[in-house]
Amino acid sequence: MQKLAAAAVIPLFAGFLCAQQSNQAPQTTETQTTTTTTTFNGTLVDAGCQATHTENKETTSTDPAGNTTTTKTKTETIECPVTTTTTTFGLLTPEGRYVRCDDPSNTRIVEIVKTNKKWNTYVTDRKPLQVRVVGRPNGEMVVLESIK
Repeated sequence: MQKLAAAAVIPLFAGFLCAQQSNQAPQTTETQTTTTTTTFNGTLVDAGCQATHTENKETTSTDPAGNTTTTKTKTETIECPVTTTTTTFGLLTPEGRYVRCDDPSNTRIVEIVKTNKKWNTYVTDRKPLQVRVVGRPNGEMVVLESIK
């Protein structure tokens, strides 16, 4: 009889344990993502042209004492003005940093160039287009929020 009573008590305790777990508030996890915008100033350039006019060079020299020096040089031609047929854009900052625009940003810039008479004049005359870009950096690209 003692075994029978113990066998009846175990399911009873298991029921209480399950009931306690279901009365607890459900656990939630909240993930918060913050995005930082950055302002870039510089010259708007044709990204397709810029990619074809970049040269990386590495030179190695040895002095008479036997010390070896390796020099890496990156040359970028900024003679890649925006034209009326440009569809991909980049920004060359005064510090020499090159930042590409993502595809949706490129589409927005094409629309701005078409509708802004002042910008259209610069593009038609192949003059450097100085801009201020506010956007979120994404690696070596920028996701455009605004451009002036």
